[in-house]
Order: sequence, then C-alpha cells, then structure tokens
Amino acid sequence: MNAAATDPPRTPGNTQLGKYRIESMLGAGAMGIVYRAFDPHIERHVALKTIRHELFESGERESLKARLRNEAQAAGRLAHPNIVGVYDYGETADTAYIAMELVSGHGLKQWLDAGRPLAAATALDWFGQLLAALGFAHEHGVVHRDIKPANLLVNAEGRLKVADFGVAHVASSTLTLTGAMIGTPSYMSPEQFTGEPVDGRSDLFSAAIVLYQMLAGCRPFAGASQAEVMRQVMHETPRMPSACNPALPSALDAVLMRALSRRPDARFQTANALRRALDVATDGTAHIATTAAEDDRTILEAQAVTLASGTGSWRGDSLPSLTMWPAALLAPVEAQLAAQIGPVARLLVRRAAARIADAPDLPALVALLAPHIPSDKGRAQFVAAFADASKAGTSRGPSPSSSLGAEDVQAAALRLAVYLGPIATIVAKREASRAASLRALHERLAAAISNEADRARFERDIGL
Repeated sequence: MNAAATDPPRTPGNTQLGKYRIESMLGAGAMGIVYRAFDPHIERHVALKTIRHELFESGERESLKARLRNEAQAAGRLAHPNIVGVYDYGETADTAYIAMELVSGHGLKQWLDAGRPLAAATALDWFGQLLAALGFAHEHGVVHRDIKPANLLVNAEGRLKVADFGVAHVASSTLTLTGAMIGTPSYMSPEQFTGEPVDGRSDLFSAAIVLYQMLAGCRPFAGASQAEVMRQVMHETPRMPSACNPALPSALDAVLMRALSRRPDARFQTANALRRALDVATDGTAHIATTAAEDDRTILEAQAVTLASGTGSWRGDSLPSLTMWPAALLAPVEAQLAAQIGPVARLLVRRAAARIADAPDLPALVALLAPHIPSDKGRAQFVAAFADASKAGTSRGPSPSSSLGAEDVQAAALRLAVYLGPIATIVAKREASRAASLRALHERLAAAISNEADRARFERDIGL
C-alpha cells in the first residue's frame, strides 16, 4: 500500500498488532485504517490494513472479516511485479488485519484529480503495466471488480501496482456473491450495475475508463449522481477521447470506444488483446516524443507544425489548411491557453484551427478550446479574454524598449507560458523584480527556457 503518509502519525491504543509493531497511520477509508508497521521476525516494513474498531464491534463483524480474508486470498495467490504483495492475514479479539507490501509512492488518483490529461507516454506506460497485472490475475482466476485510480499505486520508479482486492471474485471461492452489485459507480461496467456475473472483461471496461481519463483529462461517464452515472453507462455512448484532447490520434478513439462497449462480447476479450490493439493504434499514426534530457516535458504530436517564414500564417505538412489563419490571431490564443494548461496548448490550437480552417472565426476557435481548461475559473478567464474579437488583434505587445509595468510582465508571462506552462507567471514575476528594463526581462525569461529550439522561437516571438 501507499507509504506516502502526510498526516501526523496516529496509532491504535495498542501499538502492537500480532507480531507487528505499529509506527504510523498511512491512510483511512470507510472500511479500515492502513498503518505503517514493522515485522521484527524478518525485519521488514509492511503496510498493515485493519478493520475499523467501531465497525468490527457492529453486527457486520463476520462479513467484514470475510471480505478481508477474501482480499488476502485473492492477492495472496498473485505474485506479480504490478500487484501489491500480500504477506499475512491475522485476527485479534477486536480487529482483523492483512500485512502487505509497503509501496513508496502515490495513488494514480492524485495525478488525475487535477483534471488534466497525463503525458501520453506516461499514460500508456502505466496502462500497459495495469494490463499486465490484470492479465495475470485473470489467468489465475481472480477478477478485481474495483479497478479505479485510487486502487492503482505508482512508486518512485514509475512502477504501477494494483491494490485492494477486497471485493475481488476468486473463481474457486464462495466468499463473494457473484450477483451482488459491487464496485465504484464511475468505474463500474454495465454488468456490475445489473448484478450479472462478471469476468475479466468487466475489469477491462473499468481499466478503459481509467485510460480514457488519463488521456482525455476527464471521465467518459461523469454524472452528478450515482443514478446519472448508471444511466450514462447503461444507455449513452461517451464522447470520443479526442473531443476532449485533440492531441490524441483517431486510432486511439477506436480502441477506447470498443473497450467501452456495453456488451462484454463486443469488447476486447483479454488484456493481451487490448494491449495489441493499443500497440497498433500508436504505431505509425502518432509518435510519442520525449525532448532532450534537459527538457522533461512529453507531448503527443502527429507531425511538426512550424510558422512559415515571411508568410505571417500558420502552416505545417500535417495541417496545410492553417494558412487561412493569420499568425497574429492565433499567437495570443495559444498564449492564453498555455497559461492555463501548459505547452500542449500549441498542438490543441493547431488542431482546433484546422477543424474550422475553411471559415476562420475567433469565437468558434475559443469555443472549441475552452473545454480543455479543467477549472471553471480558468475557463471563464480564457473566454473573457476573447469576448471581443479585437482583443486578439495583430498587436505584438509592448515594445522591448518601454519601461516595465504590470501589463508588460503579464504579456511576457503569457508568451512564456507557451513553453513553460502555468508556472510562467511565477517565473515572470520573479525575474521582473531583477530586471532593469523590459528587454532585460525578456532576456531573463528566454534564459529560463532550457530547450534551445523553444528558446529561439520565444526570442523571435518576443522581438529579441
């Protein structure tokens, strides 16, 4: 389990549980509390998952113990590098516990709660590890039944591990009811909602929701209530992932839509089949490129898009119709969007502009881009910046020779955000306090861009 405890250490009244010495609390949930503990017999730290005392004292004692034993039975038979290992199960007079592998890292939920897409290379890498774990579990007769970001841990080395087999169904076990509706609504398959028997294809449906969220920055089914989520899962087809994140190739749309089919027999039947489909979808249609070592940003792009020298218009081999858009119109849109979501704004603007290249229209472009901003406040600021089309005119901003002012710093920060993302505002304010002139500020901001090609483009755009 996750070893990244941030709360002050808390321990039960007795700091010893069986042979384990309790050291601190790692987390708490509706069913139990997880502690960091030490096994003195083999001198190993473990995560100790216990049932809450108040629950254990209720009439649900036996069912809670059965669920915890089920988790130990399910995960204990699965020795795999992408599955949290279970070492021991025990009971005392006032609780039951399982000792498991202590994972130093964070839950995937922490990354996804920001509401932004992950770098595609990272998302696909983690998802591949998830598929490896699920494929292994299914081959050994175990269906997890509650795949969701909170149950997926990522350690410091980038290894993903599946945790919490508490509601798993083991083929040879009678500890769980196959007809029960068990899971987390936003990640449940249709057959889980209807209480039908589930198999590995249900886990793959839930896993596809996680991949969709990692790549698109939002969930495919996201109603305001559990009933609404259920209605969407049972009756609606979600938006294509690329509608949320135009940086995604259409081949990924096809894979995810099949993986999210309502009928189990229409989905990929095994984890390996889904993995092969993803390999095909990301080979040749798009490449996942990581920049030089000094620049750790990862982006998904179809082909390089450049600013045509001397034309004042956007063009590129992959998007030839962008020549209809004047550069002076797109540049501030890109800058404003980048201030909210980072460097991926460059690609999103080009993709959106290409969709309406036959009739360039600023309000339409803003409407296409606004949904990519996760926060309501940020989205409102972006739309307000272009409420009047004249705000996106051809002005390139203040002259480098002018004196420093708040507007100058903000304008420079917006241009810098194309390369550094939202942190650009902090960098610009910091450097403004050290610069004697606007030109000096621009030079200092250019120096903050580690990638040489990006730095050269920034210098050209800013007028250095």
